[in-house]
Amino acid sequence: MAELMMQLVGEKDGLPIYSPVDKNDAKLIDGRTVLICDIKGERAARTALQNRSMHLYSSLVSKGLNDSGWTKKKYYEVKEVDIGWTPESVLDDIWRGIQEAMFQHRSTSKLKTEQVSEVYERMSRHLSEFCNVTPGFPDKYKEMEEQLGYK
Repeated sequence: MAELMMQLVGEKDGLPIYSPVDKNDAKLIDGRTVLICDIKGERAARTALQNRSMHLYSSLVSKGLNDSGWTKKKYYEVKEVDIGWTPESVLDDIWRGIQEAMFQHRSTSKLKTEQVSEVYERMSRHLSEFCNVTPGFPDKYKEMEEQLGYK
């Protein structure tokens, strides 16, 4: 049985609003309420929000790589050509490559929710170490915390 940790991030219409946090983040919470829920059964497939975030993240990475001067090498006929990164090439060449090595499948639709975070963390660490490109993963909960004044 897995646990889900939730942080109180605000209130709307008299109801509390919680955001999921991992165990490392939970240690950094300054006295705000943390709710721990037990999760039974299979984890769900990646969410629609995670899918949109993956595509937005690949856009941020491709821009960062291009702005930093990193190019892809493609072979056309017998010549090697430097070309820029696109969100699609980031997803196809980097994200899916890491995902396939970790989970033995290329389709992002087969990712479970926790696997999206695992691929992102591995990819982010690699891009940071080798390319100095470090965009964060888009997260609506972080945006909500910022709007409510939590930082």
